[in-house]
Amino acid sequence: MSGWLFIMLLSVILFLILVLAVRMPAVQQADDEWVRSLDPIRSAPMIAFFAKLTDFGASRVLIPIVAICTAFLLFKKRYSSSIILPAAYLAERTLNDILKNWIMRNRPPFPHLVAESGYSFPSGHAMNAVSVYGLLILLIVPLIRSGRLKMFWTALCLAMILLIGFSRPFLRVHYFSDILAGYCAGAAVVAACALVQLIIHLPGERGRIR
Repeated sequence: MSGWLFIMLLSVILFLILVLAVRMPAVQQADDEWVRSLDPIRSAPMIAFFAKLTDFGASRVLIPIVAICTAFLLFKKRYSSSIILPAAYLAERTLNDILKNWIMRNRPPFPHLVAESGYSFPSGHAMNAVSVYGLLILLIVPLIRSGRLKMFWTALCLAMILLIGFSRPFLRVHYFSDILAGYCAGAAVVAACALVQLIIHLPGERGRIR
C-alpha cells in the first residue's frame, strides 16, 4: 500500500511543480521550441497516422473501451474492479475540466493539425490515456493466464500511453509540459484506484488486486 501512496503523492507534487513551471517565460519558450522541433518529421503520412491514433485518447473511443472492459470484469466476477474502472474514468474527466479551468493555459499558437478547443493544461488525452490504459494494466493483467499475453497486453497499453501523449504536441494542440502534467494527474488517479482496491480487500487479500 505504501508504494501506491508514494506514487500518488509524488504525482501530485510533480503536477504542482509543473503548474508553477509553465508560468515561467523560459519554460514557455522551451515548450514553443519543442513543438517547432517536430516540424521536420511532420510529413503527410505521419500527420494522418497520429491524427487517427490520437482518437484512442478521446472520449468517443475510450467510452466504448471502458464499457467493453467493464463487461469483461463483470463476466469474470470482479465486481469492485467493474465499478472502479468506469467511476475512475468519470472522475478523471471531471478533474481534468476542473484543472484546465483553474490553470487556464492557452493552446500552442501554431496551426493545429486536428480540431481542438478549450484550455491546454493538463492534456486531457494524456490524462485519459494514463488513467484508462493504466487501469487496464492494473485490473486486466491479473486475469490473464499466459505470461506472453500478459506482456503483450502491458506493452500495448504502455505504447498507447506514450504514443497518444506524443501525438498531441506533434499535432500542435498541446505543449510537452501539458503532456507531462496529464501523465502526472493520470498516474495519481491510477494510484488512488489501486489504494481503493487494496483497502476493499484488506486484510485477507492485501497483495491482490481484484
